[in-house]
Amino acid sequence: MSRVLPATPDEVWRAWTEPDRLPHWFGPILKGVPGPDAEYVLEGRGAHGDTIVCRVLAWEPATRLRVTWRYTGETDSELRLDLAPTDDGTRLLLEHVGFGPEADPVDYAAGWHMYTDNLEAHLAGTPGVADSDARWMELMPVYAASAD
Repeated sequence: MSRVLPATPDEVWRAWTEPDRLPHWFGPILKGVPGPDAEYVLEGRGAHGDTIVCRVLAWEPATRLRVTWRYTGETDSELRLDLAPTDDGTRLLLEHVGFGPEADPVDYAAGWHMYTDNLEAHLAGTPGVADSDARWMELMPVYAASAD
């Protein structure tokens, strides 16, 4: 997924890595703090107490972030973020790779689309997606069709 966001690479980086910024567009950090070689735990989606354990593999501020991503009940996958300045802000290239058989890449694609909508709104200082579950479900068939 690639999107130009209305902010500098440093602002986008901070939105991804600062504990007080993540809840505004993604969700809270339950344990740890993002940083070089760090491990931290994010609150997962849903009401089941799911978590996401992240271990930082690459930390290049305002440029590149790589983390292992282990959602409750899944094996490790890898989230890759690359940031590059553009005339209109920052190009975010987001790749989520290495899913185990228990993960649904279509679900992840729809989710990252919705969360990137929220991130874009956060960076622009506007409200994010009002009903994230509805938006997610709206995007699922779009990504399912493109996976075929």
